[in-house]
Amino acid sequence: MDFVCGNIDRLITVGIRPMGVPRKNMAKLYELCAKDAPVSFKIIRSLMERPGMKLGIFTGAALPGKFPNGENDGPLGSAALARALEQLGYDVTIYTEVECIAGLREMQRILHCKAPAVVLEKEAGCPQHRRLAAELDAAITIEKVGVNAKGIQHSITGHSRNGVRAMMDGLIEEMNAMGKLTVGIGDGGNEIGFGNIYEEAREILPTGKTCVCGCGDGVVTATRVTHLYPVAISNWGAYALCAGLAVWNKRPELAVTPEEEHRMLSESVPLGLADGGTGLFRYALDGIGGEASVACVRILQELVMISLKTVSRDF
Repeated sequence: MDFVCGNIDRLITVGIRPMGVPRKNMAKLYELCAKDAPVSFKIIRSLMERPGMKLGIFTGAALPGKFPNGENDGPLGSAALARALEQLGYDVTIYTEVECIAGLREMQRILHCKAPAVVLEKEAGCPQHRRLAAELDAAITIEKVGVNAKGIQHSITGHSRNGVRAMMDGLIEEMNAMGKLTVGIGDGGNEIGFGNIYEEAREILPTGKTCVCGCGDGVVTATRVTHLYPVAISNWGAYALCAGLAVWNKRPELAVTPEEEHRMLSESVPLGLADGGTGLFRYALDGIGGEASVACVRILQELVMISLKTVSRDF
């Protein structure tokens, strides 16, 4: 299983994004997290050790004036992973800001994902966050911005996002303190979880120590998680976990299909879910063409099918 997950992780850490974003750095950061085993393997093993648990998936990255309904990286992967986990008997709820909820629910409709989608409050330490920290057994954040050591949220390019998105680092920190499972999936270093490799990420990322917001501390988040999953594109990290769960449980239907990815990306455009790489409303994901993301999903699907098949050759 760890061999399969290693192949999966090699695929979804390829530096395919455009210049101007950390395309060559995520593989380096991934290797820091995978010294003992492929990260997807460690996450899947942790999930499988806790059958039926109450799990929250957190996503959403809206930006007023640019993509007010959020970007398509995050909600698509969240819907896919929630579907896989609910089919395995987990009690899953997805949380996102009010601006992103309509797009998320549409992605769920496409995938026939029945998990509740709930509005995530933005205020740090609010009653909802404290309640969730107590009630949830595990949390998975997908493309969810966190705070740096000075308490500032940033975009990948170093602009402040404070006041725009939910500040939920405290929720994760409370769960960590209680020994609960927390997972961070991110592709820029500014997402929750990069506190696991804080010093290394600050050295490796171009905006690791400097930013343009004036705080003078860089974009790397200080918040830690049980498992950090640095990937090329956050959705791909979620799709990779779906593929790994499919292999582990011998249930290929848990994996996302190319047809599903094509439909989600296509319908993101009229829903106002932006390509986060360019800020444009187009058939793309984090700056790469939609066809490339569909192809990635197809390779993940093939990895699942090949891993569940034995061939006997007589020549």
